[in-house]
Amino acid sequence: MSTSAPSGEISEGKALSYDAVVKQFSALESKLDGIMSFVKEVNTKLEQQDIARKRASLLAQKVALRKASSKKREEAFAVRSEEEEESKKKEEAKRKKLEELKSRLQEVKSKVEEERKMREASAKQPAVTGKGNVGAVAEENDSLAQIGASPETQAYWKEIVGASDKFKSLGLLSG
Repeated sequence: MSTSAPSGEISEGKALSYDAVVKQFSALESKLDGIMSFVKEVNTKLEQQDIARKRASLLAQKVALRKASSKKREEAFAVRSEEEEESKKKEEAKRKKLEELKSRLQEVKSKVEEERKMREASAKQPAVTGKGNVGAVAEENDSLAQIGASPETQAYWKEIVGASDKFKSLGLLSG
């Protein structure tokens, strides 16, 4: 019977007993078990590292999403606040324009009222011409054309009166 030596040579004439073969197989099996347990340890460590990497990447994704959503919220808030500021500025400009128009209207009304009072006062005084009083004073008409105002003044007056009517209709001007 020939057997193979660990060196790979064929040895003849050596007889191996069953117990020796079993011992050698047992020794090899225990070495294989040691190697397998080492491989299992390495595999579990690799799996743990893989799981840790996945958890870290998921955590990084969550953090990135939170940052992105908070950045979007901040941008939306900034846009909203800018829009509010612009609308406030527009409202303030409208209010100033309205106040300016009201003051213009009051000025024109006071001038017209003064002129009317002056006309009434001059109409009440009898004209001394020696001929006597020639007729009654006609009813006053607010037309600027009859007063003799220039076309520019008439256009300005129409704008003021139109604004006055608009303010009255909106309830912003009393009187």
